[in-house]
Amino acid sequence: MSVIPGFTKGQSDNLPKIDSMSMFSFLGKNPDFMGAEIRGIKTKRSGRESYGDNAVGYVQVRRDGNLCTVKAKVTPEHSLRKKAYDVTLLCNEVEEEILSVTCDSCAASLGGCKHAIALITWLHRRSEEPAVTSVFCYWKASRLSAVGKAEKFIKAKNLVKNNIQPLPPSDGSFLNKVAQKSRNEAKYDSVLTKYFKELADVEGLSIHNLLTNFLETTSTSTADEFINYCSCNMSETDCNTAAHETIEQSESALWFELRYTRITASKAHEAAHCHTLEGCLVETVLGAISLKDTAAMTRGQKLEKKVRKEVEKIKKIQIHKCGFRTSPEYPVMGASPDGISNEFVVEIKCPSTEKTVNNYVKNNIITEKYKVQVQMQMFFWKKKQALFCIAAADFETSKEVNILTVDFDEQYCLDILKKCIIFWKNAIFPLLKKSLN
Repeated sequence: MSVIPGFTKGQSDNLPKIDSMSMFSFLGKNPDFMGAEIRGIKTKRSGRESYGDNAVGYVQVRRDGNLCTVKAKVTPEHSLRKKAYDVTLLCNEVEEEILSVTCDSCAASLGGCKHAIALITWLHRRSEEPAVTSVFCYWKASRLSAVGKAEKFIKAKNLVKNNIQPLPPSDGSFLNKVAQKSRNEAKYDSVLTKYFKELADVEGLSIHNLLTNFLETTSTSTADEFINYCSCNMSETDCNTAAHETIEQSESALWFELRYTRITASKAHEAAHCHTLEGCLVETVLGAISLKDTAAMTRGQKLEKKVRKEVEKIKKIQIHKCGFRTSPEYPVMGASPDGISNEFVVEIKCPSTEKTVNNYVKNNIITEKYKVQVQMQMFFWKKKQALFCIAAADFETSKEVNILTVDFDEQYCLDILKKCIIFWKNAIFPLLKKSLN
């Protein structure tokens, strides 16, 4: 096998840098890798180190100005003796952006195949490795391609030692006993038992539960009628209780349940300007995730508490944690800021590089996407001002935080809310209704 003319053999010193932000941005914006039904499982499995590092081989690189092309052979995981797939990645090294990834001769390539993900995550891992004095060459056969040459196959009967006996028919008595016990003893909680327990008032705020009840009680079922049904069956008291019970946010199962299928403040700008009824935004609202937390996201989560403390010192205020809050007036939307005080809602951002600071603020003015986010937070939490806090990229040592004060703009909020509700009725409600019919 020879290198394609114009390419050079891939080595540890000539591969393009694919950082976590580049990878996460590409996978998050590419509909081939987003699906609410799989919750990122396809991406996570295909990107795991145990597969990619053993499957990628014969790497070659070409550069044309700012553009860098990487070609590699990726061995199929379950058909080891088949020909390896040719995967090509194109990226802009100056903008640190992945432009495309294609996999030739793969039947699943049009839907975002695992071999493309394997190459992306392989390059990311190489980019994250510490610099070494020696140079490693990746122009070689993958380890996985050598598997199967000694033992060609395993018979199915040799996979288990004992014969599996069929289960006797069930009369449902055992399930009924479990259901009864779950009703009587609140300490038992599992995926099964929750289906037999009566819902608490705050759990009734879930869009799934509201829609289930709505479809059972009405013969007509338009989006406007459902929103009106939610408004009539939700109280401010229950919304306040839900906000208190979800104070731990991502550590709370109820937090995820209440956010499911609602347009949150962080997605309001996209929803207000989106005209695509099938795409990444719809999948995200329905619960899709593209990948596990990146290093930058993990850093932000770790720093959030420290940044909050720094803001408290600078502004001489006390900031409290808060949960997810919706309202009877706009029941299919909601917000969960990073904190609240007596006067402010507080939103904290922790960019990992100076370049990513521009995503949030330009010329000391908050960008439109995050302006919408804090306006929505103020609306649902009934505050007149917000603190938009951007920690310095070197916050760990400098402790610097840029704090912008944002005033509530009611008319601006109402315009955004109107557009978001239209998007929800056209894009989200039909899918929810279809899933329950």
